[in-house]
Amino acid sequence: MHPQYAVNMENKNTVIGTILLGVLVLGMFYFQSKVDDKEKTKTAETTAVKTDSTKAVATATTLDSTQQMVGDSASKATLLGGFATSGDAKETVIENAKLKVTLSSVGGNIKSVEVKDYKTWNKKPLILFTEQSNHFQYIIDNNGEKVETNTIRFETQNATATGVSFIAKAANGAVIEQNYTLSDDIYKVNYNLKVNGIQKPIALDWKSQLLNLEHDVATERTYSALYYKYNDDDVQHLDETKDKDEAKAEKDVEWISFKQQFFNATLLGDGVFKNAAFNTHHAKDSLYYVKRYDATAQINTQGGKGDYKLAWYFGPNKYDVLKKAGPDLENIIKLGYDNFVFNWIKYITRFLTIPTFNILEKAGFNYGIIILLLTLLLKLLLTPLTWSSIKSAAHMKAMKPELDALKAKYGDDQQKIAAEQMTIYREAGVNPFGGCLPMLLQLPILMSMYLFFPNSIELRQQSFLWATDLSSYDSIYTFSTALPLIGDHISLFTILMTITSIAFAAYSQANSGMQNTQPGMQYMPYIMPLFLMFMFNSFPAALTYYYLLQNVISIGQQALIQKFFIKEDLIRAKIEHNKKNPKEKSKWQQKFEDIQKQQQEKNKK
Repeated sequence: MHPQYAVNMENKNTVIGTILLGVLVLGMFYFQSKVDDKEKTKTAETTAVKTDSTKAVATATTLDSTQQMVGDSASKATLLGGFATSGDAKETVIENAKLKVTLSSVGGNIKSVEVKDYKTWNKKPLILFTEQSNHFQYIIDNNGEKVETNTIRFETQNATATGVSFIAKAANGAVIEQNYTLSDDIYKVNYNLKVNGIQKPIALDWKSQLLNLEHDVATERTYSALYYKYNDDDVQHLDETKDKDEAKAEKDVEWISFKQQFFNATLLGDGVFKNAAFNTHHAKDSLYYVKRYDATAQINTQGGKGDYKLAWYFGPNKYDVLKKAGPDLENIIKLGYDNFVFNWIKYITRFLTIPTFNILEKAGFNYGIIILLLTLLLKLLLTPLTWSSIKSAAHMKAMKPELDALKAKYGDDQQKIAAEQMTIYREAGVNPFGGCLPMLLQLPILMSMYLFFPNSIELRQQSFLWATDLSSYDSIYTFSTALPLIGDHISLFTILMTITSIAFAAYSQANSGMQNTQPGMQYMPYIMPLFLMFMFNSFPAALTYYYLLQNVISIGQQALIQKFFIKEDLIRAKIEHNKKNPKEKSKWQQKFEDIQKQQQEKNKK
């Protein structure tokens, strides 16, 4: 929950409602973004180790995955099956404006992929996966003999600058053919798999260690997950917050995506993947890779033949690009929450935030200015709700003399005070919960931004003011040793967000005219921003900058409304008029008073 929700602590009921709301949203944030404390305390070590990230990652990944893959291959009973298993390995490079793809005749596989228009966090070529970090093969039953395609030396044919074919023939006439072609200016590799003379289903085996491409491994890990889509059905994913997770597909699968924070490698299969199973796992203290993904599936042949039009997507997690690349592939960008209560928030981002962001982006503004303009537009859109909340606070302020008299009369008898307060509110025509509903209605937009900014590749490596990368934290000081809770750095936007949150809470409380008398409750508006400071210190600068703008604009908006539109004498006159002409009790008010009376009777007994 954004710190501004410590507003209008005018009475006990509003305080309780605000606390419950805070617990609910903070609980949601915890489950969506929990990262092991060990990862957070490793950040300083990560920075020191990453003097040459590409070399370090490649070295560690080679050791890990080579050992794993050799073990996997050695566990198979037979590796021949009539196909050629010797001969010189030949590499072929195909490329377009977006991708440089290196393929090998060993297995007929993609060996490495460079995404040409992006760089790693330390400005190295962005290699999405390498031969050492990625393991992809088919396991074929050829007349009772198990054959791993990674042991086959394919014949290279029809090699051009944008395409190549690999063909392997067995002594018994079985044939395996793989064709790769690139189109212009897209992140997609068309991939055609043909088999003949293979009677039993083909087993697909894909393992990968995600290379660290971003500045902070822990944050990148938080937003990485294995996704898959059922045929003509929903997109599913493994839990990104767990060290280990696995799933077995209940239906045929249309595509499999190995997704990390800003990039993904996806195999689109047009629904041919059957009996698929998925697994993800990682070592929490590893600095050299993000996660390990495993995927297995079967591809059925008919009459020993099969011609499968597949495709690979290698590229950015950019909403509009993914939407064109494959059916529902844009859903790998997490814009909503997994629980059904908040899942609908993704539609706010899809139909409001993203289109507005794209329009401002096309205008050529700096991304810091785009966030400012986006915040102003959203605040303007929410002005009616803000007006309602401020107006409710003004009415509560006008009621202060009556409420002070109740406290003087009944002392510490909180139940009696609450009952009399409801009577006074009803007679005065004041809704004590009038400020809560606007707060709740504004909450979904703030929650949508909590996911939008960390998943927006548009902000990656974009600078603004002192922040060199809006998709990462804006450290202004790094400690030699990571500190408890705060980590190894201080983020300036987070500090400014916290200061303005406390200022906004104090300003709002002062203008409500109320001071909560419950023990400890008067400090709640100031404790919450301090708590969020520790939570947000490693969050993307774009997010904390957005919340900072929210606070500053909210203070200015409230000051303008109170100065030019709120007339305390008119509000007081309206309250006096309502007292003389009180409304009848609503069913809800009557029920609430009955509950209070019952509770008072129980206390007396």
